Amino acid sequence: MNIVWTRQRTNWHDHHLGWISLPPGVRCHRVWLEDLLPRERVIFETLLKRHPGHLIVRLVGRHRVLSRNLLLEVRNMMNATDLEKEAMTTALRPLGEFIASIGMHRPLADYSKEEVLNMIKVVISSYQDYFQKHNDDIPF
Repeated sequence: MNIVWTRQRTNWHDHHLGWISLPPGVRCHRVWLEDLLPRERVIFETLLKRHPGHLIVRLVGRHRVLSRNLLLEVRNMMNATDLEKEAMTTALRPLGEFIASIGMHRPLADYSKEEVLNMIKVVISSYQDYFQKHNDDIPF
């Protein structure tokens, strides 16, 4: 199951809860048709055929179909090695320094494209630098 976040404010009507409005950044889980019970699978398969740009997610305790445009998808790193975990941890300090330099009280949604790309560059560079220093088998 992949973790996804809402990209922007999301509104929909639930027959039990009424109108629901979620802010950007709400965490939910991507669900695949194979994960559903047979009866649910038929219903959601029909919905996905009608709306091919949508995904099934588990949100607010229920399965829902939301547009891909409303979601940011992040694939989980499965079975990270100890070395990979150490490299990720090492990237925290440079990432924190970068965020402090551009204003750490700003929401991520307010970052410019250039700031986000620089943030990614800082993390990947730190990650790769750690591997270069601690593993002779990796050629980069």
